[in-house]
Amino acid sequence: MKFSKVKSALLGGAFLAATAVNAISVDNNLFEGFWYRTDVDGGRGWSFDFIKTGPEKGLMFVAGYVYDDAGNPFWLVGTDEVLAGESILDFDLLTVTGGHFSDATSRTNNVFAAMRVDVNNCQSMSVDITDISSDLVAQTEVSFELHPFDEITGTLRDSGVCPYQTTFTACPSFASASTQAKTCIISGTLTGDVTLTNDTNWVLQGGVFVGEDGGTTGHLTIEPGTRILGVTGNDFLAVQRGSKIFAEGTANAPIVFTGPLNASDESAGAGNWGGLVISGKAPLNICAQGVPFDQCEDVGEGSSGNFGGDQPHDSSGVLKYVRVQFGGFRINDEDELNGIALQGVGDGTVIDYIQVHANEDDGVEAYGGTVNMKHVVLTNIKDDSLDWTHGWNGKVQYLLVKQDADAASDKERGIEADNYELNNDAAPRSQPMIANATFIGADSDNKTTTGMVLRRGTGANFTNIIVTGFEKCLDIDSDATFAAAGTPGNLSGSLTMENTVISCAKDFEEEDGDAFTIQSFFAAQTGNIVADPALDNIYPTAATPTNMPMDAERWGAFFDKVDYVGAFNSKAHAWTNGWTEFLD
Repeated sequence: MKFSKVKSALLGGAFLAATAVNAISVDNNLFEGFWYRTDVDGGRGWSFDFIKTGPEKGLMFVAGYVYDDAGNPFWLVGTDEVLAGESILDFDLLTVTGGHFSDATSRTNNVFAAMRVDVNNCQSMSVDITDISSDLVAQTEVSFELHPFDEITGTLRDSGVCPYQTTFTACPSFASASTQAKTCIISGTLTGDVTLTNDTNWVLQGGVFVGEDGGTTGHLTIEPGTRILGVTGNDFLAVQRGSKIFAEGTANAPIVFTGPLNASDESAGAGNWGGLVISGKAPLNICAQGVPFDQCEDVGEGSSGNFGGDQPHDSSGVLKYVRVQFGGFRINDEDELNGIALQGVGDGTVIDYIQVHANEDDGVEAYGGTVNMKHVVLTNIKDDSLDWTHGWNGKVQYLLVKQDADAASDKERGIEADNYELNNDAAPRSQPMIANATFIGADSDNKTTTGMVLRRGTGANFTNIIVTGFEKCLDIDSDATFAAAGTPGNLSGSLTMENTVISCAKDFEEEDGDAFTIQSFFAAQTGNIVADPALDNIYPTAATPTNMPMDAERWGAFFDKVDYVGAFNSKAHAWTNGWTEFLD
């Protein structure tokens, strides 16, 4: 009987409408090349070639060099659409006779058989060919293993660049089995050392907590190429204070947190599941003066855990080459989950190469703490792309914010920045340092979008920034923000902006009663220009302003000292290549 793809399944009472959930993602070029049979002689092998056709999908082509019963060689070919998280492929194998490039109508495609390929790992594929209907061979079905072949060295291909090294056998003790292939369900609290392997798709059921705040800690390791799915809005992953996450993907095998639908499904979108929350022990500014930092804490949205403390260098682990998409479930008007919530996270945490896409609430929000970030992509966020409050004092370099008209809303802001809503002068004052950022707004009718809103006493230091495409580029609000900044001719250093290019329908949002005009603040500082940044989509061109060197003394060891404005030096060497989606 011919194979057909599994379209859906029931998981613990929740409907998982994923079109392909088979664990290993073959929606890339890691499995391209020649694979051969070791059980027979005669050079019987198969070639695989992948062509990307959209976010998280593409076409896999297969061609096999086989023999008929008389010993004559012939070719079989087939094509299957591949979706992210899919490791079981189904091909209709064809023999092709006649035809030439200028006249496809003279070609005849003959159905030979059905072929199912189960990708076990980087070094093994299990193949079943059934429904053979040809007078070339007497067999009606055949099964065999394939192994990769290096056509240059003539040996087994080195798997060092391919992270999928193990074959799924069963769900571990901390998880339960799903009705779908190679899929495990996790719930409750994970303590001790736990690893989410990339031979399995992991489904979150409810709030899944790593460790217990004030109790047993957990260390969660996630292998490159692993997919973690939330099925409902109440599904999220929350790392508690004192516990750690080690999610280290690679450029060709990022770790993906996503909802129940593949990105190619038109129903996939913001709010399909919860999000990722990390809580740490770094300081907050929300408590009354004189309260020690170790006694100052807050509770995360969605009951995601307590956070805050007196350890600015606290480590919550590593996020590297991680994509979080289609999250941000709205619990109520005041309680929504962010794509990535960084709650009191310390600067011992490593965050590098992360993307949040299509989140219902904010993309990344920092609630106090000192956490730093590099190589950050925030796309199609429904609320604020980067948000901070509670006295965040971190650093960011290489940040891309990009919206489109469909995602734009009246709330959309590239940055929404607060010190603390209930005490605008609370200490420590929010004062992140942000370099090499590109903010691209959406051209959307009847939407009030703003590149940056700096308010409620926040400080910040910006350099080498592009803000373009929003209705308004720059807005400074709240008396405390102006007072802390100083005056355009005598800035305190709390709020600065240099080497910045802005171009919006309205560049500055001037309001009656402000201590000084935003335009005067902008014009008083080095390298600031009101001009079209001349971008090619998200990338600079020869016409984009450059030669804007950073002050090496002021911008310390964390920052690469570059002289270009925006997130990228060039399109050809963009750091987004390979691991991001949705940038076209």
